[in-house]
Amino acid sequence: IYNVTQASSSGAATYNTLSTANGETFQVRLPDGSMVVLNAASSLTYPTNINLVSERKVKLRGEAYFEVAKVMMKTEGTANNVGEKRKPFIVETDRQQVEVLGTQFNVNSYTDELDTKTTLVEGVVKVASLGALKHSSVLKPGQQALSRPEGFLVKDVNIAQAIAWKNGTFDFDNEDIQSVMRKISRWYNVEVELEGDVSRERFNGALSRKKNISQMLKMLESTGVVHFKIEGRRIIVINN
Repeated sequence: IYNVTQASSSGAATYNTLSTANGETFQVRLPDGSMVVLNAASSLTYPTNINLVSERKVKLRGEAYFEVAKVMMKTEGTANNVGEKRKPFIVETDRQQVEVLGTQFNVNSYTDELDTKTTLVEGVVKVASLGALKHSSVLKPGQQALSRPEGFLVKDVNIAQAIAWKNGTFDFDNEDIQSVMRKISRWYNVEVELEGDVSRERFNGALSRKKNISQMLKMLESTGVVHFKIEGRRIIVINN
């Protein structure tokens, strides 16, 4: 776990970016006490003076799991009418803005994926679409907000599947071979090439990310749907 040190209060706000490579996950604790787990090929940009700003806003590329610390701030008012409210925590991606009203949630926003997905594990979050079609929704635990070019959707999902990566597992949920291979490419740091007609079969099941890539490919081949040819760090997917 990397603990971020609070920056000096002097001067203008600056931003740091933490990035993970392919095949790497990383845990970071921000100065406000929030914990973020970054999946492979992801980055988190955050203000170095996050404890001093009135709105805690971070930017995410890729995928991350958030456990947001509750931080209170004084509200404006007269001397006899001073209260407190929760200091906002906002996660911004290319397609969504997630306002944290609770604590634990997962955001998947890889640029090579069609959908941006926010899955609520615990608490409450408000998700707003940043596309041409403006939508927003307050999620309950077990719900997922999807932003895609053609619209915005909220649905019920299996939380364990959505955050399986954080626990060291691939959990494929009715996914095509292109989706499966994008995840494998990011985790094992390999290039993937599709040869010939692409299979329309769907894959379901959980596999440990601790397995080496040869074991992973053999298990996928055992379905009888696809075959793989390996050339260095390039994997060629052949439809059986």
